[in-house]
Amino acid sequence: MNMIRDNESPSILIKHGNINKKQIAFTYDTGTKDSETSEILNVLKKNNVKCTFFTTGVWANKFPALVNRIVSEGHEIANHSLDHPDMTQISYSDMLKTVIEGEKAIKAVTGIKTTLFRHPFGHWNTEVLKAVGEAGYKYSIYWSIDTLDWTLPPMQSIVNRILVNSKNGDIVLMHIAGNNTAEATDRAIVNLEARQYKLVTVSTILK
Repeated sequence: MNMIRDNESPSILIKHGNINKKQIAFTYDTGTKDSETSEILNVLKKNNVKCTFFTTGVWANKFPALVNRIVSEGHEIANHSLDHPDMTQISYSDMLKTVIEGEKAIKAVTGIKTTLFRHPFGHWNTEVLKAVGEAGYKYSIYWSIDTLDWTLPPMQSIVNRILVNSKNGDIVLMHIAGNNTAEATDRAIVNLEARQYKLVTVSTILK
């Protein structure tokens, strides 16, 4: 996608993708830590599934090898701000700064200009959407299924939250700093593919 910077256009909040196609997008957020990234990538590679990773600039700087592995294995990299602030609690200029600096950090490591943004903590308001739009992002990506994996639940709990709620166009929220997310990803992929779902990136599910 080629996004055009337009100071008058707020970013569009997206909570799900195309409901007319049997597709689901798995997404993984980073903060400042790494726990299961390699294991998640191994699972995705084994199952030949491509996903979207929302990466902070701080995380990209801290784990450049992992960021480049994500890219080299065909996954989509997206912007999750520079340092994961609650954007509803900072000034407008700081909103712009964390989005733009996050993009710059990711590009410095990967050479890729990100085109999708996700608000840290999922917190947003009209001012945040305006700032994200001004920073050049047409779409702000939310989710339709929250696995709550960041609370470190049992593996089956993560899987159940996906399978019980799954429907066309779902965007599933997971994190790389969990305990059971990699194993849950593997189990969920097998079950969803048995139901004829195709696992795709966010950009694909928006088409």
